Amino acid sequence: DFFLDPMEQVLQHDNSNEDGLYFHPDEKICLVGHSLGGYLAARFAMRHNNSNRNGSGANISKLILASPVGFQPPPPPGQRLSFSNLPPAMRLLDALWSANFTPQQIIRLMGDKRGKRMVERALRGRIPHLLPSDVELLAEYFYHITVAPPSGEYAMNSLLEPAVASEGGAGVYARESLGGGIMTEMLSQNGESCIKSVKVLFGDRDWMSFNQSAAVKEMEEIQAKMGIDANVHVLSGAGHHLYLDNADAFVRHVLD
Repeated sequence: DFFLDPMEQVLQHDNSNEDGLYFHPDEKICLVGHSLGGYLAARFAMRHNNSNRNGSGANISKLILASPVGFQPPPPPGQRLSFSNLPPAMRLLDALWSANFTPQQIIRLMGDKRGKRMVERALRGRIPHLLPSDVELLAEYFYHITVAPPSGEYAMNSLLEPAVASEGGAGVYARESLGGGIMTEMLSQNGESCIKSVKVLFGDRDWMSFNQSAAVKEMEEIQAKMGIDANVHVLSGAGHHLYLDNADAFVRHVLD
């Protein structure tokens, strides 16, 4: 069932120990999510935004989305390149994605030595400022969680889709976007919001698809309609892994 409809499986949890989730009704929660985790955190928070008023559910008072996927709506069909017009490499990627072949499976197929080297090369390219010893530790960690028995990785195909726009190039988008007024609509559905603060963080060198002016407009609408302190912040000197690239600024936004 998780493979067929992961969004419902992720979001349907209530205040149940059997589901692995338990929230004390008096405990205020600061929920932070990064990348795909940011998307899932936002959907979960919006689904359970008012559930605490009856004494159950998550009392999420602060939501921080760090370089979340899905904040940029996917390009409309008229602005996408058709499959026949894609470069050969993109056609292969599209075919693998449609078959739910995940990046983790590629690492598993490479074996221990080659897989570790590939992970380490990717980390050096993504986070070049880290010390070699730190890269080695991170590579060891990422390799082992990547080759672990698969589970949630199979949700990516159902939640996300790659697309190549005629202008703007390739990107990965959520099938159900957070942008385009969706967050405002979902937060305002059930009256008074438990969420009092929403922060969306991106890096100034972030590869995640992101339209800053549209995101700022979305936060302004949330603030105007719901009275929620909602803001977008772009962290200097940071890419997608902004918690490593500019750790000081990231921590300040979490603790503020």
